[in-house]
Amino acid sequence: MKFNSNKERKVYWERLMKDHPVSEINQALNTLKPDTAKVVKLCYRQQYSLKEIAAIMNRSITVIRNHHNRGIYKLYRYFNPHSSETI
Repeated sequence: MKFNSNKERKVYWERLMKDHPVSEINQALNTLKPDTAKVVKLCYRQQYSLKEIAAIMNRSITVIRNHHNRGIYKLYRYFNPHSSETI
């Protein structure tokens, strides 16, 4: 599975929300580093843009993008531990 764009990451998040109970998604989010989990939550649960999240967290947009990308990839690995696909 490749996530080459924010649109693909958003589609994956929507699929997670459809396929898994919120409690399971929360459990997966709790396995992420705190800043990474915060970025994912702000982006998908509160609908902030990455630029807005950068301002909220007082970090560069590059750092926020890295947290965002890393978070989605780690969620993918959490829910697909035996996948032979490379990201």
